[in-house]
Amino acid sequence: MRTLIFLLFLAILSSTCKAAIPKIMVEDAWPPFAFKKQGKPAGLSVDLVQEAFRLVDERPQLVQVPYPRCLALTAAGKFPACFNSAHSSEMNKDFLFPKESLFKSRGLIVTNLSPLAREKIGKVTDLEGRSVALPTGFPFGPQFDENKKIKKIFTASDYNSLRMLKANRVSFIAIDEFVYYYLLKENPEFRNFSILLLLTEEEIFVHFSKNDEGRLLLKKFEVGLAKLKKSPRYQEILESWIGPMKKEQEQILTSLPEAPPL
Repeated sequence: MRTLIFLLFLAILSSTCKAAIPKIMVEDAWPPFAFKKQGKPAGLSVDLVQEAFRLVDERPQLVQVPYPRCLALTAAGKFPACFNSAHSSEMNKDFLFPKESLFKSRGLIVTNLSPLAREKIGKVTDLEGRSVALPTGFPFGPQFDENKKIKKIFTASDYNSLRMLKANRVSFIAIDEFVYYYLLKENPEFRNFSILLLLTEEEIFVHFSKNDEGRLLLKKFEVGLAKLKKSPRYQEILESWIGPMKKEQEQILTSLPEAPPL
């Protein structure tokens, strides 16, 4: 009888422990930041978030979903957190943001134009009247985002944007620097392109629900991320996905393959 009671106690304890493990959401199709690899969450952001939580003895379960669902369920308080996102006044209405971003990355304008044709494009306003492919929902700075004269063609992914560029369906794409570097390594057929312009630097965050669970998890995450950024492990994780970085923590654009003359 005592054995039975003890086993029931262990079962209840185990169930309680499992229930205490927080579940946070992560998008499923934005390499190298967060994507599915062999059916499991993988990516730069995934590694950073898991390591930050590990440093405060928290190991949340990651639930991987499309980004719009990630936003909606976190805003509704169904889950305490979601990533990746940019910080904006619009996002502040529905979410809480930590003091520190996961990382910063610049936007790029990439082209398939010849060197001679590229000389005519020296600033963002020179793209007015031209078609630029870019992923839905990712900001590239007010100068680009708010310019209504640029013909923006929204795509399902950065990979699709690059395919459009390769097929000459557009001559320009806007793409995150880290994403571009990663996709070049994974897809050699995209190495004929050239970086034309640098756009503004964007900070990428984990955002949290405004409910009690979200607020509690936010505090833990801030402590863990601060610890991680002070350790060598932070740069190790970055470089494992995007390659070597300069001492001042700026990304090395010169390490990208140069386009051959067209």
